[in-house]
Formats: sequence, C-alpha cells, structure tokens
Amino acid sequence: MKSATWNLRHGRSAENFPIAFVGTYPPRRCGIATFTCDLATAVAGADAAIRPVILAMDDADSQHDYPKSVRFAIRQGIRGDYARAADFVNYSDVRLVSIQHEYGIYGDHDGAHILDFAARLRKPIVTTLHTVLKAPTDSQRSIIRKLAERGSRLVVMSDLATELLKDIYGVSPEIICTIPHGIPDLPLEEHDAHKARFGVAGRPMLLSFGLLNENKGIETVISALPRLIPMFPDLVYFVVGATHPDVKRRQGEAYRNSLHRLAETLDVSDNVVFRNQFVEHEELCEYLLAADIYIIPYLNEAQITSGTLAYAMGSGTAVVSTPFWHAQELLAEGRGRFFGFGDSGELSAVLESLLSDEAELRRAQRVAYEYARGMTWPRTGEAYLKLFRSVVSDAITPQPIPRPHRIKSLPELRLDHLLRMTDDTGLLQHATYSIPNRRHGYCVDDNARGLLVALLAHRITNSSDTKRLVTTYLSYLHYSQLDDGRFYNFMDYSRQLEEKPASEDCTGRALWALGTAVQHAPEETFCTFAREMFLKSMNRRLEFGPRGSALSILGLAAYLEAEPDDTTARAKIAELARDLVARYEKEADDEWRWYEPILHYDNALLPLALFKAHEVAPDETMLRIACESLGFLEKVCFPSGQLELIGNMGWYPRGGARAVTDEQPIDATAFVLAFRDAYLATHDDH
Repeated sequence: MKSATWNLRHGRSAENFPIAFVGTYPPRRCGIATFTCDLATAVAGADAAIRPVILAMDDADSQHDYPKSVRFAIRQGIRGDYARAADFVNYSDVRLVSIQHEYGIYGDHDGAHILDFAARLRKPIVTTLHTVLKAPTDSQRSIIRKLAERGSRLVVMSDLATELLKDIYGVSPEIICTIPHGIPDLPLEEHDAHKARFGVAGRPMLLSFGLLNENKGIETVISALPRLIPMFPDLVYFVVGATHPDVKRRQGEAYRNSLHRLAETLDVSDNVVFRNQFVEHEELCEYLLAADIYIIPYLNEAQITSGTLAYAMGSGTAVVSTPFWHAQELLAEGRGRFFGFGDSGELSAVLESLLSDEAELRRAQRVAYEYARGMTWPRTGEAYLKLFRSVVSDAITPQPIPRPHRIKSLPELRLDHLLRMTDDTGLLQHATYSIPNRRHGYCVDDNARGLLVALLAHRITNSSDTKRLVTTYLSYLHYSQLDDGRFYNFMDYSRQLEEKPASEDCTGRALWALGTAVQHAPEETFCTFAREMFLKSMNRRLEFGPRGSALSILGLAAYLEAEPDDTTARAKIAELARDLVARYEKEADDEWRWYEPILHYDNALLPLALFKAHEVAPDETMLRIACESLGFLEKVCFPSGQLELIGNMGWYPRGGARAVTDEQPIDATAFVLAFRDAYLATHDDH
C-alpha cells in the first residue's frame, strides 16, 4: 500500500486523504450524530485533500435517509455488521478511522461489539471518548482499555478525563490527547437583536437546551422562578428540546408533563415556554444568541463532556450551572456561576445577582465568549487534523490484509417462529412442524420463557414486534396469577384455565421473567405492572425444590438490579441459596458433585443461581459449590470436547445409564448463561 506523502511545512497533504468517521450520524437525532457530522465537516474544512467517509450506526428498528457521504450503515445489534464494516474499510483507500465512542450506541453489553470492529481493522484508529466514568464496571473499563490497546490515540475533551483514564483505566498518558468539544464560530452580538424572533423582545431570557430526561433537573429552575418573578415580572424561561427517544419509549411524556404541572402549581406558567422539538443547528444558534443566561441544572456531577455548555459559552451567553465535572473546568476562574445540585434557592440568588447587575451580566458573557474562541470548529478541526497526520506518519507499514474469511459471529436475530406461535392470548405450547398446534393451548412456563426472550430481544431490536410480544406475555401471566400470588399453569385454546396449582418450576420461571421485566421492560408502566405481580408471588413463602429455588434466585437477582434497596428480596435470595447449598452438601460425593441423585433438564441453572447469589452477597462456600457443580456438569456434558446434553428419554441417575436421545435446547441455553456468570465471578478464561 502506498504511504502518504505529506507537505509538513505547509500542513497540507499532497494527495487524496480519505478518513472514515464511525458514529451515529444525521438525520439520526442525538448529540453524537451532530458531533460526528460537525467533526467530519471541520476536518475536511481544514484541508481540501480530506475526504470524509461515514460509517453510520443505525439504531434498532429505524431506517434513516442518509446523505451520500454515508458509505456503510452498521445495525446496532447485528454483530456481523461490525466485521463487515471493518472489511469495507480494510479494502478501501481509507487512511485512518475516527471512532466516536459512547457505550450506548454500539451493540451488546456496554457496546462491546465495537471491539469486533476495532480488532478486525488494519488501519490506524483514533477514538474520541464522549463518556469517561469515574466508577466503571469491569466491562466498561475493559472496553476502553481494549480500544486503547488497539487504537493509536484516545481523544478526550477535559483534563479530568485524562486523569481518570490514567488512574482508573490504567491507560498510558502518552496515547491520550485533549481536544475541546467544537462549537460554532458565532459573533458576539447584542442579545436583544435576536429576541424578537421568539416574541420576547426586551425581556430577560433564560434558556436550557437538550434532549429532555429526569437527570436534566429542569424542575430546579422552575422552582427558582417564584422568587425571581416579583422582581423581574417580564422574565421568560425557555426549555428547548424534544424528550430523549429512550425516555419517550419507556415513559412517554411523563417527565415533561410533570414540569408543566409544576409550573402551573407554582403559578409561573406564563413565564415558562416549552419547545418540544428537535432543534437543528441554525435554530439552536438563534436561541443561544437570544438568551441572556444559559442554565445547566444537571442533578449529578458525573458528566465528563457537555456540548451544550461549550455551545453556550461560544455564543456569548452567561452560564449558570451545577458543578458537574466538565462545568468545573470550563467555568473556572469566573467564567460562569455555580449553584448546588437541586438547590433552587441558591439558583434564584445567583440569577437575581446577574439580572440586577447589567454590567456584571455583560462581563460574564464576554469572559465566557473570549475563553471559548479556542473551541470553535475550525480550531478543533485543525487540532484533529494535526493529530490524524501524526498518527498516519507514525503508523507502521500495514500488514498484508488477510483474505476474507467467514465471519465468526452469531446469525442475525430472527423471531419469525416466535411471532408465528404467539396469538393475541399468548404463546402456544406446541407446533406441528412449524405450524402452531392449538389443541395443546398455552402454559405459564412457555409464556414466561417467551417474556424473557422478548425483553432481551427488545434491547437489541427495539421493534414494535418485540414490544407487542412483551405486552402479550405480561398479560398472559397476569391472567394466570391468583390473588395469593400462585399461578394456574395451563390454559386450553378456549381460554379456560386448568384450576390446579402450578409446579414450583412454573412459579420460579414466572418470577424470573417478571423480575427481568422490572429491570428491562420497554415502558415504565410495564415495569410497574410487572413489579406488582412479582411482589405478589415473592411475598409467598417460597418452599421449592432445587430448580424452583434456582429459578426464583434468578428472578430475585434481576429484580434487585432495578430495586437494590429491597432487603426482603436480598433475604429471600440468601434463604434459597442456603437451601441449594444444603442440598449439594447432602448429595455430593467425590464422584457425584450435584444437588440431586439425578441429572435431568435445565441442569446448569443450579450453579448459575449460586453465581447470581454470590454476586448479590459474596459467599465463598456458594462460589466454591457453584464452580464444583458446573465443573462436574461440564465433565459429563463435554465428554469428547463437544456438547452432549443429557437426554430426555430417561435422564441420568447416579450409578445408572445416561440417556442420549431427545436433548433439549433449554439445556444449551442454561450452559451459556452459567459459563458467562462463572467468568464474571472468577475471571477464569476457561
């Protein structure tokens, strides 16, 4: 491959220089999409030889009408797309890849699919980190470290992010580069000249902007207004921005409606203007140029980057903010004013001091504007271009690209058969070939399993089909649950319940599904509905056999992910786990390390439950037994290095013959789940 020839003296490339930018991209509506577009434009503007090539991240269940610069769309949850995108880059003339990293925009847990892309690339990588957490999970820390190992440079936007990468993530400072968030290059103008467009000429104007969610803290500002309005009766507060798409999917407009109600209750509705719209770049600039004071009332400090803060400073607007991380850096040395998290009284005092002193207000606007000159997009584009040039110049001659080979990834998720087997009542028990067999009706067992699948599938696809499945299966479980928390398991096709108590496995499986729904349901009303059903069954005395205990532990552990302060649920996990430990200690010997005198179905769920219980309340005995029993089961089911499950036609009694026919796919699933949790608990690569 021909290397680049650079005219370093003049800072211009001597030939066409394609750069691939990976991230969300307009018309998708999110902050990363806007940043990716602005960055590509700014770098291209810094050198006419630059040719941006966009690889856009597609959110689930969406199709966007991308511009021609988007050459490849990566579907968020489809792992194979990441490898195919890397091959597209490898076999193109792209010289360098710029990745915009945010955990939520890539597929798999914490967006781990981006590692498939990075590992397969044969081009230099520069990764811009839009989130750096102070207390990352092991998974989140591992993803950043692997990106650092594979990439040439990590770009951050604040000094604190650099310190966190060094101290918390163990990243070498030599590969970290700080480049500020880019902003539009706006003139410093009188704000009154722009207010007429919004019908507030001559009135003091406050502004908050961004996708709306509960962490924005808008209620703090509204609560500060009653003290200010008697002194400044013409004061107007604009809340501009659509509700965040993820929040809207889960909760609808509940948060926005609560803000409207708060303004009415405090009698400040005439002074608050809500603009429920996604604002394009030009209109946002108009809002910023019109506003006297920009307010950022975030409710916690853990935000390492804020594009809206940078934009506000660059427009010559005075900024009043809570002391989140990025604000502490940008607004230091008098470049802005601070108030405490959720402290409406302190906010009203700060706003009063600025609004009543025009000279101080103008000084605050000017100081912020002057500081922000170094963050304009032309300056930011030049900084990135300089970094890109350096990385390409230092890059080792690329290795020969291997011939394309079969991509080792899961097939695409398909729900055709599940959809076919589900009617408006629930999931039918059986099929003849691939045709639903209505003669056997429905059961709680299968609808609980269906709910688990639909919840996890919805996290990948976010589709109307998976949401409908979640609704249907939740409704079925609700209809089958008695007032005392028990379930009737079976229902015939005419919707008549078979009135005899469900098995302990059925109840445990329902708890697992409902606990997972509390954690992952696509709407808050679904979560509330599932929580009510879960608690009704959980509060019964759970006297189960090993599988009923294991399934209940899985449900309780999922529930605790959403409700970590529920001490009753924690106590029940401990009680059920002790029962499993006691069963193991009674049955196990040197040759038979198991909880029962027989191996039958869903076996790996038993050690999985102890791994989950150990995660909730660490206990070395539980961990030891979980490892021993899973090791025993592995020895039995992988006798020749490949999976050979226990057959349904007779199972495997201790000292007896092992059945080898009619293996069940749920046993394979249980192994996958158990091995995953075993690794998370032990970090043993085996």
